[in-house]
Amino acid sequence: MQLNELVRSWLPEGGTVVDRTGSDHAWPPLMKVTDTAPSPAADNLLTAVTVAGSPAAVGDLPAVLADAVPGEVVLLLLPWAPHELPLGPVIQALVAAGLQATEAHPLADTEWGAALICRRVDDEVGELHSYLDRSRSPGPLAGRTLLRLVDEHIVEGLVRRTQELALTAITAERDALRKELDALQAENTTPSAASATEGEELESSDDLG
Repeated sequence: MQLNELVRSWLPEGGTVVDRTGSDHAWPPLMKVTDTAPSPAADNLLTAVTVAGSPAAVGDLPAVLADAVPGEVVLLLLPWAPHELPLGPVIQALVAAGLQATEAHPLADTEWGAALICRRVDDEVGELHSYLDRSRSPGPLAGRTLLRLVDEHIVEGLVRRTQELALTAITAERDALRKELDALQAENTTPSAASATEGEELESSDDLG
């Protein structure tokens, strides 16, 4: 998925991207861009953050989002390819930051390899957003244990899907190489068989002579 396509799916025209990535990414032109989040959180606002490219750096996420308010939607951009995500550190950081992951996508057009859409919750908010369903109101689900289960489900699902796609691609490439090898072997075998046949014919002619 392309990053701006994901942003457009969440924000209406004129919505606000709170860019806290420190990057020079060109956000959709019809969006407002700021580096300071207004309060309270609004439906037409998306806070974009990222982490450095080491598993240990993911642990800084709670501090980065210390001022995030319940209900705020966070676009977490990760520098790893989906199948290389450090699952344990990422999930632990999400839970520590009070983030419920609701969507996970591979990215094809940026320096980041994966994007997580999360919603900020905390222990005082006894409700969580339903899995992959923005249209429904948050339901009566609570507890950090449950939050961890939801985050594991979303993030591990992304890793599993991309691993399956990579395995399918490798299998297809292997099968194509095997067909090419079989074809080459067939080409090399045919002249040898023809030569053997010609040799037999010559021997037969000598016997007759």
